[in-house]
Amino acid sequence: MTADRLTILHVYPRQMGVSGDRGNVAALVRRAAAADIATEVLEYAPGDALPSTADVVVVGNGPLSAMRSLGADVVRIGAALRDFAVAGVPVIAVGGGFDLATNQVVPTDGAPIDGFGVFDARAVRGAERRVNYFVLESRYPLLPGASTRLAGFEDHAARIELADGVSPFADVVSGGGNQAGSPVEGAVSGNSFGTHTQGPILPLNPQLTDGVLAATTTRLGRGYTPDPARTATIDRYASEARATIDRYVDKAFKRIA
Repeated sequence: MTADRLTILHVYPRQMGVSGDRGNVAALVRRAAAADIATEVLEYAPGDALPSTADVVVVGNGPLSAMRSLGADVVRIGAALRDFAVAGVPVIAVGGGFDLATNQVVPTDGAPIDGFGVFDARAVRGAERRVNYFVLESRYPLLPGASTRLAGFEDHAARIELADGVSPFADVVSGGGNQAGSPVEGAVSGNSFGTHTQGPILPLNPQLTDGVLAATTTRLGRGYTPDPARTATIDRYASEARATIDRYVDKAFKRIA
């Protein structure tokens, strides 16, 4: 953070950003502004010099073909992203970006793909494909009194195998989740989380955006208090969207074998 400005690092926005993932960045920017915190968004493309500092890192969803094309660059910057996470910088990885943030992506054919290793897990492709609304109970720390119920959309065929001692991001209320023997979803490492929840997840769940920004600002030794008057409209829209998902979950789509 420089001169009271949070730096949001968006990794691979072109290759890993097929599900409205810029919305997650926009949610962080808008929510921070409601707490009078200025932000700067830096976009990282393959081959660029990775910034030496960041306050939040966002990796979005993308196809296996994109992951394969990024292979050498993923290995090149993986250690730096792991260092960010270990230092308490929230790394938010969504969809295919979550797969890529594990140790390894194992496709149904071809060689495995090395991941960033932010989460001690691996993503094994070939599980039953789930295309459905997603309802979760978050395990990620939120502001006191905030609802832990999250909603979004899942579309993936990956089984996430968490290493011993790795905490899931959430418990599954409705949806496929990690599909690895227990009804859990995603992974948490310190202030970082990975999930297959798309939507994008942060605009739909402002309380989660608050949790990320609170973790970020606490790490920097300052408080985080968004102004309710300035967030009222977006909070209402998000609440209505989540209520709609609750009504139609498991009804609008069918599982794809």
